[in-house]
This record gives sequence, C-alpha cells and structure tokens, in this order.
Amino acid sequence: MPPARFRRIALAGCALLGACNDTRDLAPASPDTPWQFKPAKEAPAAPAAAPAPAAAKRFVVPENTAVQLPATRVAWEQARQAAINVGIARAAYLPALTASAVAGLEHFVTPFPSNLVPQGFIIFNAQEVIPQLAVNYLLLDFGGRAAAVEAAGQLSIAGNVAFTAAHQQLIFNVARAYFTLDGADAALRAAQQGLADAKVVRQSAEALFGRGLDTIVDVQLARRATAQAQYDLAQATTGQHDAMYTLLAAMDLPPTTELRVADASARPLAPRTARTVDNVLSDALRQRPDLLANVAKLRASDAEIAAARSALLPKVSLSANVQGNIARLNVDNSPYSSVTKPQGAALLKFEWPLYTGGLLQNKLSLAQSKREEAEAALKERTDQALREVALAYDQVDTGLQQYDAAIALQTASEAAFHSASDSYAHGVGTLTDATSAQTGLATARAAVVRAHAQSLINAAALAFATGELTSSTDFATAKP
Repeated sequence: MPPARFRRIALAGCALLGACNDTRDLAPASPDTPWQFKPAKEAPAAPAAAPAPAAAKRFVVPENTAVQLPATRVAWEQARQAAINVGIARAAYLPALTASAVAGLEHFVTPFPSNLVPQGFIIFNAQEVIPQLAVNYLLLDFGGRAAAVEAAGQLSIAGNVAFTAAHQQLIFNVARAYFTLDGADAALRAAQQGLADAKVVRQSAEALFGRGLDTIVDVQLARRATAQAQYDLAQATTGQHDAMYTLLAAMDLPPTTELRVADASARPLAPRTARTVDNVLSDALRQRPDLLANVAKLRASDAEIAAARSALLPKVSLSANVQGNIARLNVDNSPYSSVTKPQGAALLKFEWPLYTGGLLQNKLSLAQSKREEAEAALKERTDQALREVALAYDQVDTGLQQYDAAIALQTASEAAFHSASDSYAHGVGTLTDATSAQTGLATARAAVVRAHAQSLINAAALAFATGELTSSTDFATAKP
C-alpha cells in the first residue's frame, strides 16, 4: 500500500474513533424534559398494600413539565458536562495521533582544524522541512482507565438525576403557588359571601329600628360588622394578588402577565391516603433523585479509589512515529546536497513510579477519605429523606382530617346563621346571636378554603418528597 494512502486511511480511522466517543447523548436531550431514571434495584421492594378505597382524581403532571427556566437550564448544562467527561475518560482507551511539522533555515558556523580548512572554520547553510506523524497508545495500566470511566459514568448519572431533581423542585414550586392562588381565590369568594351575609344582618337591624323594634346601638353594631366584613374582603383581595404574583414568579413570568387559572376549589379529596407509610418510604428510597445522586457519587468514589491504586502500579505504553526529512545543505558555499527520505521509530515504554515523595499514597488516602465522606453523606441524606417523607405523609392525613372537620363546621355554621338571621329579622332573636353566627360562618368558610388548598399542597409535597413529581403516580391507588 502506498504510504500516502496509508496515512489517509489512518487519519480517517482516528476521526471515526473520535466520533464514536461522543458521549453527549448520555445527558438529557433538552432542558425542558426531565430525565427518566429507573428506581434503584438494590432498594428493598415495597410490601403489598391493602385494597384501596375509592380513588380520587390523579395528580397528573403534563408532558411538558417545565419551560426553559434558568434553574433547569443550569442543571441541564451541568448534566451535559458530566456526560462529556465520560467521553474524556474513555479517550484514554484510544490511541493519540498527532501530526506536526518543523521547517526552517539555518546558517551555522563552527570551528574546524586549520590544517584541514585554512580559515579555521566552516559554514553550513541548511534548509529543511520535517513532517511527522506520531502515535501514543497506553497498553496496560492495571485498571486505571476503567476506574476513571466508571467514576465519570457514575457522576454523569448523578448529574442526570440532579437535573430531574431541578425539574421536580420547579414543578413543586409552581404546584404549591398554584394551589395557594386557588385557595386565595376561594378565600376571596368566601369573603365576598361574608360581606353579603353581614349586609343581610345590617339590613335586618335597620328595618327593625325603622319599626321601633330595635335600638340604634344594634344598628351601629351591625354596621360595624359590615365594615369588618369589607375589611376582611380587602385583605382577601390583597392575599389573592400576592398569590398571583408568587405564581408568576414561580413560573419566571413577568408580573404584568395575565393568566387564566383553572379553578381547583371543587376538586374532590380522597378520604385518606390509600398507601401505607411503609410503602411510601420504600418508594422514596428507590426513586428520590437526591438519594440516587448520592448513591452514584458513592460508586464514583469507589472507582476513584481504584484509579488511585492503579497509579501505584506500572504502565506500559507504545510510542511510534513516521517522519520525513526534506532538506538540502551546503558547506562553504559548495553546491547544495539534497535529501528526501522517510524515517521512523517504534518504542515500547515501561514506567513504574517507585518514589514520588508520598504523592500517590496521599492521593489514595484522599480518595478513601472522600469515599467515607460520600457514605456518611448518603446515610445522613437517607435519614433526612425518611423524616421528610414521614412528615409529608402525616400532613396529608391530618390535612384531610382538618378538611373533614372544617366541612362539618361550615355545615353547622350555615344552619346556625340561617336560624339566627331569620329569627332576628322576625324580631324574635338578638343581634348578638345573628352577628356571632355570621362571624362563625365566615370563619368556617375560610377554614374550609384553607384546609382544601393545604390538602392539595400536602399531596404535592408528598409526591415531591417521594421523588414522583415527574410521573403520574396516583397516591389514591394502592400498588404492589
């Protein structure tokens, strides 16, 4: 095979090998799509759950779960960088091919015996071009490259699940702001109804006073109750505006953006969570992104220990080069002599670091210490995650109980208000009873609104705590 053709084939082969080592596809495809990871296999499987009661509507996340916000964009770029690092580590398995060339002119004067050259020196004039193609290939390193690739791969997994965690945090922030706004809208409607009820009592007081059946004191008290209801309405309006701005901020939208927000105040709530706390805790251990990231970092630290140990062992590498010498030379202005010849070399190199002043041993000790740190961090994060999930689970149950109690309170308060206001309007009841019933009803309505919104927030918090916010898991449906 002609040398020129061989060089072309070698260059094409190296380019192809480099293209095969593009690892950017290990990262998520885009910043607006969460990375779908598989639950950790080594986590204990959840025990079978008891049959579930009637299921409520699912907490469903739409397909496009996030817009391209800075938080997800940053996490995406970090995941891509971790994926590229895998390709950098894998490159150690491939030969390094380098092309170089040296060209120049040289005018050189050197002393020479005068019995041979009368002037006692000779003059060289040289013109040369030396192109070179060199290859370096690590043949044996006792697992160093494999450990580096494993560490980079695990850190890439950690970057991907961190990217998913950023999406889940964004989804939870938006969901919490949305449910808070929905509760603020419902509170505003409750305040408007409270003002209407206060006006009914005031009109009754004014009508009785006009017929001489009540005192001006009761009229003034009824008017004060109406003013209080108007103040409560103003406060509810302020709360609704604040909640809207909070939602816009969570979605990274300008504060002047006008949103049409779907009403969730009538969304039915499950009577209780269908899954047991043990099942929920088990699921969290298998799929929480932060725990999966810590597991990947722990595995990466194991690989770094292996890499540090391999650095203490010998390495065998191959170095070869092919070069040409295209030159001409004259001596003391004699005619130029030319040369155009190829040359080359192939060397087998053996290296064994026998003494480095403790550098490699300290690197190994550092890697072992980092492994202990990663293990302790995983243990600490696991304990914290279990506490977070248990608290979120408890808040879901207690929130549903509060909602049921608030509904019962509202039903009793409505009956009490209708009875007290009708009795007062017919002159057989007292203003104190009517205003007290009206205030109690307004308080009960507000309690229902808060309990309903908080129950939805609690459900989202439980999904977030278990790492399920990027799926359509139904917490009202038992699963094995």
